[in-house]
Amino acid sequence: MFVLNDLLTREGLDPTETAVMLHTPKEARFARVLPWIARVRPDLLEAYQSTHAGPASATLRRRRQVVVFVGLGDGTLALAGVWRVMGERSRPWAEILAEPGIATLREEYGIGTLYDLASAGRAWFDLQRTEHLAPVVGRLRIAPRLTRAYVRRAETFPGDILSIERESLLDAAAPDWRRMILTAPELRVLPESWAVRLREWRGIYLIVDEVDGARYVGAAWGEENLLGRWRAHVAGTTGVTVELARRATAGLRFSILERVSPDMPAEEVIALEQSWMDRLHSRRFGLNT
Repeated sequence: MFVLNDLLTREGLDPTETAVMLHTPKEARFARVLPWIARVRPDLLEAYQSTHAGPASATLRRRRQVVVFVGLGDGTLALAGVWRVMGERSRPWAEILAEPGIATLREEYGIGTLYDLASAGRAWFDLQRTEHLAPVVGRLRIAPRLTRAYVRRAETFPGDILSIERESLLDAAAPDWRRMILTAPELRVLPESWAVRLREWRGIYLIVDEVDGARYVGAAWGEENLLGRWRAHVAGTTGVTVELARRATAGLRFSILERVSPDMPAEEVIALEQSWMDRLHSRRFGLNT
């Protein structure tokens, strides 16, 4: 069995100077997008893994680099990259919470429960990504026994490598359109494979505000199809139509009601959109006008 330490040694990384970090967050909505964030927004991943407490900090401060894995939701984890530990400092909470990456993670992905806001502060590690293991980032999969210690010493880590896949595990294939349900924060870190499908698809879609269940029916056609329309809806902090402009985009949930032919004339798409508004009664009891 090929193990992680063999790979580290081949890369010139001493396991006794290396930590292994296993990200398997308990927050469901954050766990779902973490592989996407690792691929699309590495700056957010870096912010997430820069602050630690207790044993995790103790392990990390004694290591020169850290090999990072993110959970895939099936008990396995994919390699997200290798970071050099450049230094450590204690930072007050007000300063940490003001970090743009931390603020985004808390507001959009619900990681606030990770932090003990009653404490005076916490250790912050300055990390610098390296090119080590770059050819297998996203492709290397492991399935270690998880414990409360999410930062481990590499030399004692039982890192059996399950597989090295042909394609990145951080960019999973898009589901069938009937199961394509996305929130606004998820749309902002959408994997390219999902974006490709939405760019191809045109049709009628539904937006539901998860705060109160209010619904909006829309139609998408043109060069960017559903992808362009949905991204326009979440480009700002509030929506882009008259009624949606009164609402925060963070609570919006998107799904597809009906796909249409790419050759369908715009007037027919609009007529179909009107039909769905009637069926869902979204003018009187929703956000359509």
